[in-house]
Amino acid sequence: MSTSLRLTAALFALAIALPAAAQSVTVTGNNGGTIQKNRECLRGAGSAMCQTSATATTANGQSATRNRTRVTGDGQSTTSVSRMGPNGQTGGRTRQVTR
Repeated sequence: MSTSLRLTAALFALAIALPAAAQSVTVTGNNGGTIQKNRECLRGAGSAMCQTSATATTANGQSATRNRTRVTGDGQSTTSVSRMGPNGQTGGRTRQVTR
């Protein structure tokens, strides 16, 4: 496949994906592990709220998750991230940026 054809195909796929408010993808590796990622954004009146969640599962069935929420508007952006590891360990952080 030529470079220009690959570029055209990639741009076409991107153009189709952009209007969607919610997107989801699952990737399965050669060893049987999977990663599933979901994204949803709500936009309007100069603000936006986007949420992403990702779950990685090993071939043995262990899984870890990561969730992120970003809210923007009124000259500020707040991002919160939470994680849970395969043994139940948790973590998270929140960051706020004001212009």
